[in-house]
Amino acid sequence: MIKITLKIALFFALATTFVACKNSTKDQTEENTTSATNTENVTTPATPTENAPEIISYTVTPDSAILGKTKEALVKIKEATSVLLQDADGKSTGAELTLKLLISNKSSLDLKKYFSLASSDARLELDNGNSITVEKSNGSSSPEPEASTEAEWIFNLPSGSAPKKLSFFLDGTRVSVNLAKK
Repeated sequence: MIKITLKIALFFALATTFVACKNSTKDQTEENTTSATNTENVTTPATPTENAPEIISYTVTPDSAILGKTKEALVKIKEATSVLLQDADGKSTGAELTLKLLISNKSSLDLKKYFSLASSDARLELDNGNSITVEKSNGSSSPEPEASTEAEWIFNLPSGSAPKKLSFFLDGTRVSVNLAKK
């Protein structure tokens, strides 16, 4: 009964809309025939990109890593982008690399294995051979068993450098993923 009532109400709503739109187009055509041709050139302003910072996307291979002695942690890198930073004179001051992670706890509810993937333990290797740590992290990196959490790690890259490899550490295990510009 409710489905039939909803279908009837939806039908009348669509019919009313159709009739209203049909009448408004008749009014517009009558206005155009009685008045002089009134054409307006509508221009959409271009979005200002000259002052926008340059954004670089990275491909991560492999896009996920399994960590832990019992392989309980799965880290998937959903997105890797960097924003080039400049001072007021336009001189490059480095870049800010943002990694969006999905961290999953693969252990079962019966085993109840808990872990925390500390952002301070991760190392980002740069193309010049230096390694840096996470500057700022958001989100949770301690998922419950059979659950996932999202985290965001931000690295400040020095000027003239590019990320090369990210290493995760957990429970005496280490896994690295490679980063390359798209």
